[in-house]
Amino acid sequence: MAHDHSHGHDHSHSGGSHVHGPTSGGRMWLSLTVTLLFCAGEALAGLIAHSLALLSDAGHNLSDAVALGLAAYAIAAIRKPAQGRHTYGYIRVSTLTALFNATTLVVIAVWIAGEAIGRFRHPEPIVGNLMIWVAGISVVMNTVIAMLLAGDAKNSLNSRAAFIHMLGDALSAVAVVIAGVVVHYTGWPYADPIVSLLIAAFIGWSAIGVLREAGDILMEKAPVGLDPETLAERIGLIDPVCGVHDVHVWTVGEGRNLLSCHVALPANQTLLETTAIVARIERMLHDDFGIEHTTIQPEEDGLCKLAHAPTVFCTMEAHSHAGHSH
Repeated sequence: MAHDHSHGHDHSHSGGSHVHGPTSGGRMWLSLTVTLLFCAGEALAGLIAHSLALLSDAGHNLSDAVALGLAAYAIAAIRKPAQGRHTYGYIRVSTLTALFNATTLVVIAVWIAGEAIGRFRHPEPIVGNLMIWVAGISVVMNTVIAMLLAGDAKNSLNSRAAFIHMLGDALSAVAVVIAGVVVHYTGWPYADPIVSLLIAAFIGWSAIGVLREAGDILMEKAPVGLDPETLAERIGLIDPVCGVHDVHVWTVGEGRNLLSCHVALPANQTLLETTAIVARIERMLHDDFGIEHTTIQPEEDGLCKLAHAPTVFCTMEAHSHAGHSH
């Protein structure tokens, strides 16, 4: 049986589902700086206005600053080269950071919901023009930061968690302004808890999506849009492959997709021919599916000696770890 391990390399391609991570951490650090400055100003305004709500919101914004700091660190960490025992580098730091930030979002959503329910029982009308003005500034600040992070949020789970943090804050600040205006002009105290419950539902729903995606990466599920059976079928169409099995495809993090599999080839293939076939498979997987790194093991198979032998696929074998030992 002939064995060969071939590894794909980074090169340009025109199609597929390859996803790149965040392009720059500069926006994250800038957002962190602005958020910290606003936290200090909001806390000062809360002390001047004797507003517990403003002080609480300043604490909430401080949690966002922590989230932004972790996200910025993750962007820097994933650029570190692989070394020592970190054979994949530090790319999964971003997934762990997204998991932590999404978990804090769920906690925040539950806290907001609990506070809103308490306000139904004991209404606390929003008073003070200073509070409404500060909340208005918070809307602008968090909206601008969310817009800065929106581009990377499309491709980066880490940036998406930070983006949801800031968008949730912007919506919360909008709720404070709206509720304040309603209470000021109508005296109806329930505007605040109603809007707060809606905001909590949005934050919780968004955070659960990030948690699910981070969990899929850590459980090494096949990336969304990459079906192992389809991949095996496409590999089997490359002549003279007549069997594909032990197909595993997973994401290390930030859109870096990897694959390993065994392929059956005729026994009369030379080493040079086998290498060329493996290279064709790699090129197809990279160009059509965005698979950055592949480990392909060719095997001799008696079926390949038969004319018109059917291609054999076995792709759903359980596997407890990302790599293979051959």
